[in-house]
Amino acid sequence: MALILIRFSPSKPKKGELVKVSVVVRHPMEPGTRKDENGQIIPANYITELEVAHGGERVALVNPGRGVSANPLFAFMIKAEPGEVTVRYTDTAGETGEKSKTLKVAE
Repeated sequence: MALILIRFSPSKPKKGELVKVSVVVRHPMEPGTRKDENGQIIPANYITELEVAHGGERVALVNPGRGVSANPLFAFMIKAEPGEVTVRYTDTAGETGEKSKTLKVAE
């Protein structure tokens, strides 16, 4: 399973203001076109779907292709409301991953 990192900017926004959510997925993102040191094709293995939910509702759905670099960074804006932000991904190998982080708002 790949490591998922979630970051909010600002880290503790005021309720209702826009907050940037940055997501990094540590994943090789192999396109299936590169060769190893022995000249053999490295099998394709890349993220096919990344879903982000906030408070149980989907706020983003990304379908990256084989052309995305390793350890991709995804970023988007949401309205700051307290609750869990959950990131889920699926790749071409059938591997899935999930991570949640609580978005806290300033009083």
